[in-house]
Amino acid sequence: MIGGPLLRTADGRLFLAAQLMDSLSAGISLVALPWLVLDAGGTQSQAGAAFLAGTLPYVVLGLNAGHVGDHRPRSRVMVTGTAVQTAAAAVIPLALAGGVAVEDMPLALIYAAALVVTAGRVFVDAAAFGAIAKLVGGGHFVQGQSALSFVWSLGFLVGPAVGGALIGLVGISGALWVQAVGFAVAVGLMASMRVDLGPDPHPDAGGEGVLAGLRLVIRDPVLRSLTAIGMAWNLTTNVIYSLIVVFARHDLAADAGQAGLMLSIAGAAGLAGGLLAPVARQRLGPTRALRSSIALSGVGALGTALAQEIVSATIAYSVLEFSALLFITLLISERQTRAAPSEQGRVGITGRMAALTAASVGALIGAVLVALISLPTILLLAALCTIVVAGVGQRAISV
Repeated sequence: MIGGPLLRTADGRLFLAAQLMDSLSAGISLVALPWLVLDAGGTQSQAGAAFLAGTLPYVVLGLNAGHVGDHRPRSRVMVTGTAVQTAAAAVIPLALAGGVAVEDMPLALIYAAALVVTAGRVFVDAAAFGAIAKLVGGGHFVQGQSALSFVWSLGFLVGPAVGGALIGLVGISGALWVQAVGFAVAVGLMASMRVDLGPDPHPDAGGEGVLAGLRLVIRDPVLRSLTAIGMAWNLTTNVIYSLIVVFARHDLAADAGQAGLMLSIAGAAGLAGGLLAPVARQRLGPTRALRSSIALSGVGALGTALAQEIVSATIAYSVLEFSALLFITLLISERQTRAAPSEQGRVGITGRMAALTAASVGALIGAVLVALISLPTILLLAALCTIVVAGVGQRAISV
């Protein structure tokens, strides 16, 4: 049962609920942020670049966040990080409430608020990686990590649908207020937890400082190959992810509700992929499961690029999301089981930082190219590159 060990205790349930609210609120921005940039008069490139607000803080702060997550009280880190998210998320709706028109909203303010929101999440994520072992014990570690991945994926499934629906019903300001309230609820849930989430004193816990996770990845040949393939895959697929809302709005003529529904359906498929990861690993073995999932992602990427209307785009994008979450969940599982309890935060956030560094580059490439060539052409190039990465992965991935 997903989340079984965590659902047995009150603190485990609070932890999962808090992580769900945090990811759900972040998921709203997947639709709301590029939509707001376009409503404020931004170009397609600027809307695509808004995706970077969800990745750059991991690149800049990831190593330090992992160190903090393994060396400072994790409950305090999570509460503080989510409080920062709440405050930053309230900036834009407060400005709108104060009389600033959407079309006059400075793009710099939009980006700055979004960057601070993600910066808070970097520290929350790092502490959450390390908190799992304290909540479920070593014997249920993999189940606990799967449950955490599940609620993160669920939040990013529901969030875009909520965001798209809210934009249609109450406008962009209302959607952003809901996001801020969601973060505030997460603060309350995290503050209500009573269990000591550590970290426990460990004689070697501080020996390698902020670079412990990075050094483990470099030393471990399996982690090296997984990280390299994962980064290449993130680079190519995130060209698509960064432009998918713009593609839906401008090339597929979708409104906010339809775009949110497409992301929601695809997110549901991704959630199914994440849930099936343990089954795929058991039936196929980790190597074949990883190779199969990355190959299927190439098929989904190509189908998305070739889509001519919202229905076919939704089907193809769902295939991409299903295979992507399956691949990511398998990769995270292999990575975290190789890390010591005292290194969970650093190793976890190092892996995420590597992935999102590549994702940031992919998003930046997409934002630059969209000013030069058509969106369908960009997506097709990204899909073909994803297929090449998947082909390399068939030989490079060996667990």
